[in-house]
Amino acid sequence: MSAAAELRGSQALGLALFLFIPLVLFLFVRHPAPVGASLGAGLALIVVHRFLARPYMRAVRMRKCLWCNGRPTPQGEVLPLATGDGELVAAVCPRHRERAGSFFAFLERARLPLRLGIFVPLLALVAALAAASIGKLRYLDAAVAFFQLAVGITVNVAALGYLAVRPVADAVPRVPFPAHNFFLLGVRNLLWVFRLVGIWWIARGVLFFVS
Repeated sequence: MSAAAELRGSQALGLALFLFIPLVLFLFVRHPAPVGASLGAGLALIVVHRFLARPYMRAVRMRKCLWCNGRPTPQGEVLPLATGDGELVAAVCPRHRERAGSFFAFLERARLPLRLGIFVPLLALVAALAAASIGKLRYLDAAVAFFQLAVGITVNVAALGYLAVRPVADAVPRVPFPAHNFFLLGVRNLLWVFRLVGIWWIARGVLFFVS
């Protein structure tokens, strides 16, 4: 297999693994009836996705640029990251080294508000879905709107905040979220998804609470 074909195969597999994420969000946000089945399927997909995406990350971390998702050119540089499983070394194009370093440096510095902005509304939504699965629907619509508004704001902060940060030389930033998700589409592409979906979710959340 040629290098170009191998890269295309890795990119296609990364896209397929990424699609688990919008599917989970669809099950949680739209929660097709029965709600309990949507919740259970979403939670199961989260577990399966982690099981599949972590080996993918290890396989492609030196073959794809972590930032642009292409082949690192002209010669890849390394970007060390600290994860919950220890240090992880990824490849980046030389021209993308500073941008990627700035992004992960920002994630580390803003890790507490970013984590709160993702996981608190997620837990609230899961709790509301669990309650709805036994017939208690009172808080479900508000939990969905809160989730969309809070997550939309948080991901846009992550997608824009790094622009004001410069990485510290020789520092190894700690990744406060599952690292494998950043290798699926490349950080740059993922940030565009964050920006566009986040703006839509902010609008949906605001409309719910002001109407």
